[in-house]
Amino acid sequence: MKILCSTLLLGALALFAPALSAQRAATYGGISASYNRGRGFELGYVANRVWVPGHFENVSRTVFVPGPVRREWVEPVYEWRFDSCGVHFVCVSEGYWRTIQLPGHYETRCERVWRTGCWVARTCRY
Repeated sequence: MKILCSTLLLGALALFAPALSAQRAATYGGISASYNRGRGFELGYVANRVWVPGHFENVSRTVFVPGPVRREWVEPVYEWRFDSCGVHFVCVSEGYWRTIQLPGHYETRCERVWRTGCWVARTCRY
């Protein structure tokens, strides 16, 4: 049985050996290239890694800016009141400050942001 399996393996290698030697491929540091004897170099995608150092980048962001706050004085309210003792001028509600929030708006602001360095995979078509 062992002899039969090894004979079949050698036979398969003998059949595919010309096909394997006709096309050769090499990979060096993430860059690959292949050569085919029949057609020459084949065009393909090459991937490599590139170190991008840290840098500042200008980024546009849309932010909501709240409207201003306005304070108003509300006058006290006085009324004439009638009771069993007669007519009186009475303070119904005291004066107070009222805070009013005016409507806000969206605006685009440009900010300077630090981007840390990193490895980036670049893919190029040759």
